[in-house]
Amino acid sequence: MANALNEDLTGRVVILGTEYLKPELAAPTLRAFRVDDGFGAKPYTAGHAIMGEFLSDGERCRMEGYMVERFATDTEISAAENIRTGKDQ
Repeated sequence: MANALNEDLTGRVVILGTEYLKPELAAPTLRAFRVDDGFGAKPYTAGHAIMGEFLSDGERCRMEGYMVERFATDTEISAAENIRTGKDQ
């Protein structure tokens, strides 16, 4: 299993587990991560890497498939995008 959900994550937004990120990123909206690519994005590959970006600030990085906690809800996705654009202020 390449990721914790055992599903194709490509193009989807997931919430990463709190145990893998800094404590100040505990809010689900700050852990929302859009997966673009990586062997860990597919359930049938041997790798664990997932590439993508955090929705709240646009930071692009590599994470690991086992770090995925669950899929993000539409509300969480919208809230994370609003943080990025400054509409939450």
